[in-house]
Amino acid sequence: MIILRIKAECLHRYRRLRLTDLPERGIIALSGDNESGKSAIGEIICFALFGRTFSLAEDRIGKLVHWGAGEGAVTLRFRVKGRNYEVSRHLARDGEQSARLILVDAPDGPLARATGVTEAITRLLGYGFDDFVETFYLAQREIGSPHPSSPAVRAMVGAAPLEECASGLGEEIRQAEATLASLHQQQEALTAELGRLSPEAGRVQALELNLAEIAEREKRLAARLPALQTASDEYSRAYRRLGSHGARRALAGLLSNIALLAVLAVGTAWGLLRFQPETWPIPVLLTWLEGLLAETGLAPHMVLMTVEVVLGGLLLLFWLWLAMLALGMRRRRSWARRLAQELDRLDALEPLPARLIGALGQGGADEAAGVFIDRPDVERRARLRQRILLLEATAPEVASALEHEAVWIKRDLARLAALKAAVEAGLERLRAEGLRHRDLTRELTEIGKRIALDQDWIATRLLAKELLDGAARDLSRRFSEGLRDMVSHALPRFTEGRYEFLEVDEGLQVRVYSGDKRNLLDLDEISNGTQRQIMLALRLGLSQELVARLVRDDQFVFLDEPFAFFDSRRMRGALKNLSELGGDLTQYWIVAQRFPQDAPIGLEIACGQHPDTLRVGFPETP
Repeated sequence: MIILRIKAECLHRYRRLRLTDLPERGIIALSGDNESGKSAIGEIICFALFGRTFSLAEDRIGKLVHWGAGEGAVTLRFRVKGRNYEVSRHLARDGEQSARLILVDAPDGPLARATGVTEAITRLLGYGFDDFVETFYLAQREIGSPHPSSPAVRAMVGAAPLEECASGLGEEIRQAEATLASLHQQQEALTAELGRLSPEAGRVQALELNLAEIAEREKRLAARLPALQTASDEYSRAYRRLGSHGARRALAGLLSNIALLAVLAVGTAWGLLRFQPETWPIPVLLTWLEGLLAETGLAPHMVLMTVEVVLGGLLLLFWLWLAMLALGMRRRRSWARRLAQELDRLDALEPLPARLIGALGQGGADEAAGVFIDRPDVERRARLRQRILLLEATAPEVASALEHEAVWIKRDLARLAALKAAVEAGLERLRAEGLRHRDLTRELTEIGKRIALDQDWIATRLLAKELLDGAARDLSRRFSEGLRDMVSHALPRFTEGRYEFLEVDEGLQVRVYSGDKRNLLDLDEISNGTQRQIMLALRLGLSQELVARLVRDDQFVFLDEPFAFFDSRRMRGALKNLSELGGDLTQYWIVAQRFPQDAPIGLEIACGQHPDTLRVGFPETP
């Protein structure tokens, strides 16, 4: 990410800030006396990107607004991988914020708004606020060695997910061990309880099967009542209409025979009139018809044909009537057959066999025989069935017989219900022990499996945790070696060749090799200025590592007072070395009170000339 321009209103000490035409490579120097607003530019950049600053907590961010103003705003344009973006933020004195991120080439379609801006920028840049302040942004503070446990460092090392996983495994192992101890206690208690139980498991299963059979028979018997009532109603309707059906059928037969004879007679007369008019008595008939039709002007043979057609239609209607009456009779007979079939189903239905009653201990053979004692005898039911099929049984007779059958069905249903209730009550005691015995056996088996699995699980997690810890240490070691090699490239430049390389251990503790003393020295053995030179080289190495791992693009760095204890010669050399380092760190923002005259600076911004206004590259406007 390279900063292209900054525009701010009423933020920090600036009532108005305008910075443009910023060089994309080299050093941008921010100079000025104390309290001149140099560090404020860094905090404004930080706020524009992430909505927060290093020096202010998130709940105090409203203090960033310029004193005397109610709100402030900033717009930052930057380049990422060849594309220009612009982020704008507004901040009220009470801490409320609004934000927008756009692609400069397409400003009408914002990439993100409000709280989504920070997340969008983090995805776009490849790093977040914590990574930023640990690497690319050195706020005005003592330059210390990178903290090995900081999120940014652990993320760059690659050990963060491993350590998080190992920590999670450790917590899971502790929980699993506590669970395992509880399982052992449960196993002992259940074993003692199982020893006190001796249920009749086979008896319970037999009773459950018998209870299921009773329920099935009860369901089948209860289904007969509505079917029997429906069949009885249909038979009653058929019987009531049977008397009128015979009279209608006789009438329809008589009328159809008369119509048939008329059709034959008229047809014969028409044929003789048409083809043999001289045959007797056709001349007489013709004379009679002509005298009858003299005034109408109609031809006799046409009149006979018309009469033939009318009589034929009547004959067809009478035949259709007969057919409909036959269909009605067939339907009535089908209703009678349905009622007979329902009676057959009742005969075939055994509500409760004697073997089941004996097996359940609900009575002997006498009780079993008593199930059928109140039904009509077989011969009487057979005679009634035959008369029903012939539609000879009267509706009251059928209703009386079926009412008797219904009473028998309801009585047996009541017997079955009482028997089922007795069986269910008898099962309660056996189930209380049988099911408990089964559950205890199953639970003990499951607990045994769980104990074995938990023991294997704990052993596996212990091994996995050991491997993860080892992998994290190895990653830290390899990261330290890579960081050491990267820093060793810049270290001689910053220390004027007095220190050639350094050693970084897994905890990121630094020791530097002195060519003069031919030994590795701890930092407390070196002067404060040299320590800051070494720490600056280490921070730049860490920044370059983050660029290589996550950013993979040109990157700016903001260093606030990195040369606070440097003399003029050391500062000049450090600036020259920064401009010659190369790599992906291309834009350096350096804060200092004064810069040497011949320092390789691309742009120097003098702060404090106007107390609350700073313009660089913007035309003056009234």
